[in-house]
Amino acid sequence: MVLHPDNISDEMKKKVIKKLYALHPDNIILYFCKIICKYTFLMHKLRLKIEKRLILFFLVLLFNVIYSGNVEAQTSKKITTVVIDPGHGGKDPGAIGRKSKEKDITLKVAKMTGDYIKQYCPDVKVVYTRTSDVSVSLLRRAQIANQNNADLFISIHCNANASASPQGVETFIMGEHRNAANLEVAKLENASILYEDNAEEDYGDFNPNSPEAYIMLSFFQSEYKNASLKLAEQIQNQLVNRVGRKDRGVQQAGFLVLYKTAMPSVLVEIGFISNPSEENFLISKDGQTYIASALFRAFRDYK
Repeated sequence: MVLHPDNISDEMKKKVIKKLYALHPDNIILYFCKIICKYTFLMHKLRLKIEKRLILFFLVLLFNVIYSGNVEAQTSKKITTVVIDPGHGGKDPGAIGRKSKEKDITLKVAKMTGDYIKQYCPDVKVVYTRTSDVSVSLLRRAQIANQNNADLFISIHCNANASASPQGVETFIMGEHRNAANLEVAKLENASILYEDNAEEDYGDFNPNSPEAYIMLSFFQSEYKNASLKLAEQIQNQLVNRVGRKDRGVQQAGFLVLYKTAMPSVLVEIGFISNPSEENFLISKDGQTYIASALFRAFRDYK
């Protein structure tokens, strides 16, 4: 608001005049000097805040320009190591269907995907975040990928909903959720930290059920976003066009398992375990083979 006589109410003017009359004549000048100094100080603080925000804005802009133009550099690098992450495990069952648990489906599909890569891309090292029914923290999964200098990180999950109707596949990259549905998926997968013993130490006061927690998480935009998007599109294309699954698109959301990885990373929801028909497909040998082969072909095409 601009300090202008037109913006000052009559009541405020009367208060100022009354105060001036109460002052000794010798102090009136001092009074105005104090007002001017205070106003100048406030303007200086405001200017500093604006300058800081402008600097931050241009730093973020510069960061995005550098990395948005770096897609070729991200994808032209020879792929020598891929980390495959079967979601959940151990005391964390993940989503639970009528006949199955997410942790068991993801482990089978992950191993099958890795076997395809080993068979047809023998020059690529395959690393799993788990190979049995054990608990692995979300932070540890990212650390495994980073410590192995992985070129790609693929996290495999099953979706779920309170309704039995939703179905289809969707592939996520790290980013800001664009709708409530994406937020719910992130909440579902991030709830794994509730089973972890060192959650407070690893994630601070992050609450996977609080929408506010995802506001800060959404600021973490990976420098590998463009490469991650390319991989996500390849996966989605294979699952939809080759396997015939319903297309729910490539999405963005704040996943704890993705934001600490230092390479192109995706989280793929291979179907709804809460949908009876889709659950039957997910637990069948044929269904798991089709999905694993689709993930392999997407990797091969990206590579």
